[in-house]
Amino acid sequence: MNEKYLEETHYISKDELLENVSLSVLRNSTAGIPGLCDWPRFKVNKEPLEIFDVNGKSLFYDFAIENGVETVGFVRASASKVIGSPVVAYEIGSRYWNVESAQKRITPRIRKEYPRQKISTAKLVCYSYPKLGLLFELSDVKGKKTRLIFDVADYSLISERASNAKIEGAFAWSFYDSISEEMRKERLRRYEQSNKWRLSISEQARKDLRSAGELAPFLDIKDFICKLKLNITRELQFCSHYNYNESRSHHCFSLHAQQVNDYCAVATCQMILCYYRYYYTQDDIAPELGYSSGGCPSDQSAGYEALTGNHLDATFDSAPTWETARDQIDALRPFKSGISGHARACAGYSSVWWLCDGVKDKKLYIYDPWPWNADYKVGGAVYWEDWDSITHTNYVLTRLIYP
Repeated sequence: MNEKYLEETHYISKDELLENVSLSVLRNSTAGIPGLCDWPRFKVNKEPLEIFDVNGKSLFYDFAIENGVETVGFVRASASKVIGSPVVAYEIGSRYWNVESAQKRITPRIRKEYPRQKISTAKLVCYSYPKLGLLFELSDVKGKKTRLIFDVADYSLISERASNAKIEGAFAWSFYDSISEEMRKERLRRYEQSNKWRLSISEQARKDLRSAGELAPFLDIKDFICKLKLNITRELQFCSHYNYNESRSHHCFSLHAQQVNDYCAVATCQMILCYYRYYYTQDDIAPELGYSSGGCPSDQSAGYEALTGNHLDATFDSAPTWETARDQIDALRPFKSGISGHARACAGYSSVWWLCDGVKDKKLYIYDPWPWNADYKVGGAVYWEDWDSITHTNYVLTRLIYP
């Protein structure tokens, strides 16, 4: 690959990262994005969690949004401009996994199994977007090196496969390596377009933004007011009585965590069938989706139909587009959003066109069955995800068949 398109050539500075996060929080509030409107009232923790790609390069920075001692969410910022958007996702609520705890549990296992190997310090990696794990490098007396990746939530050992594997389950692949040179060119162009507004703000004003506590006062300052040309947001919600800081409180579309490490497609199917009022356990669903150890084939449509007695029409779409996602939600139909090696449920979208820089922000509202947790009630995650930053591999579209 041409050196000018390498990820490290386009790393984003610490100041720019913080500005990207703060400005995105202000824009989401201005646009009225559900679950994110109150975030300017809280504090951006300026010491983010760095996440690496499995190829060793810096990939994301997760900035916590805090209300005193309480964490109300996370902003996942891009470490490199080749990702295409300054911010990839906005996760609602606190997390129930911990890097330090995972390291303390996993390291003794490695030492016991590899007593004569030198073990590197663990590195937090995104092993299969958005799933995270700890990567350890081992070396023997002859200098031969071995890599081990363990899921950060359930501590399971993750195998490494090619990113184009037609299985949605638990294996590792490189986010950066999946972005072709042609895609990088387009994503760099998109980043520079979105960066115009940030650079139009004076250096002093941006310095004030970086040093601020809460961001709410900036909503009334002319420099930070970005006008909307078009704003359409839809959710599969029939009520709004859930807390701003709790992704697991009352929703009409329910989050279900995967109960086994490679059950992402199974849990996604469970969420969608629950929406249509079909109730199954994940173990009941798994064989209908063609599950075998490692995960499910990406086309699970036949299983959706079988589990509903063919009252649900499920269509596999191997060429997913933004317009299809939008139209599905407008028709009040949730769908499976497939990305390389992983399945999630989509229950909303947001499309905002900004006059200040001409950027059209397109987000999907994702109910993700990862991370696993022994207490299923606190597993999974809910987040708004930037459409253009992610390579979408497939959908399973759903529609009730009326008699």
